[in-house]
Amino acid sequence: MPIVSIAITFGILAGCAGTSHARTFGSQPFSVVSAAGPRLCPPRDNTFQPSADPRTATVLVPGHPTGALACRYWGLDDPGHRVATLAGARSVRDAAAVEHLATRLDALPPYPSGPSPRCPDDPGRSELILFEYRHAAADPVHIELGGCTTVTNGRLVRIGLSLPTGNSHWLDEVLL
Repeated sequence: MPIVSIAITFGILAGCAGTSHARTFGSQPFSVVSAAGPRLCPPRDNTFQPSADPRTATVLVPGHPTGALACRYWGLDDPGHRVATLAGARSVRDAAAVEHLATRLDALPPYPSGPSPRCPDDPGRSELILFEYRHAAADPVHIELGGCTTVTNGRLVRIGLSLPTGNSHWLDEVLL
């Protein structure tokens, strides 16, 4: 069965010639969608509401999400774009891929409670991943790329220094 990928041009992305490419996990494609995809991404990365699910006090992503929407936001290193504003989105519908992503994020170590660790000064891009559930509201996970790579669901904070960065413009492309 051929693998079908859907790509939408987001404009001129720094160094990307303006297109995003879908990757596959197993036999299912990831779809790159516009900012007004299946669920509307917040216009800015810091405007999300933490999940009301009490399990988010102990894990970043509770239960078994059925899908995810990765909302991508510009950083300081993106000339011509306002920092922390929406750059685009990517929808993930493959259950195994979403579970893989949730497991990777939940495995991150807690953010140190003592003095802040020394981290590179790199005000990078950010992503807000909205994990979707059949009969519950979406659970957000905000990933501040660069520096110590802070990962939070609004209640729990993890350090993402161990997350792979690869040769990609967006973390969700590398994680999936």
